[in-house]
Amino acid sequence: MSQNLLFFVDEGGFEDFTPLFIEQGFSVDFEDSQRKANKLAKKNTYQVLVAEFSHNPEFRDRVSNIESLLATLEGSSPQAKIVILYDEMNQPQLDQLKARYRMDATLKFPINKDLLCQFIV
Repeated sequence: MSQNLLFFVDEGGFEDFTPLFIEQGFSVDFEDSQRKANKLAKKNTYQVLVAEFSHNPEFRDRVSNIESLLATLEGSSPQAKIVILYDEMNQPQLDQLKARYRMDATLKFPINKDLLCQFIV
């Protein structure tokens, strides 16, 4: 049975890990729209979420770009492994989010592929 992985990229500027995920045997849904990623998370079951965390001070009612996605996954794929990719300058905001949502791993840029593979399998 195929394992499903949702790969959400917000700002990008780093390597596309889709081929790596496919090599690891995942069926990958790649999304760069938060709204569309949320829609996918509602209708599919995922074993893994790999999401880019970003913080924008203009967000009024939330800390980051992935809060609604994490909330949706809690309901639709509660067993999913959650791996967050982030820029070290956003550590304080990520820590705030960690207080509210489960995360299995947080990886700082630049991303170590071997480490990423360890967390998704």
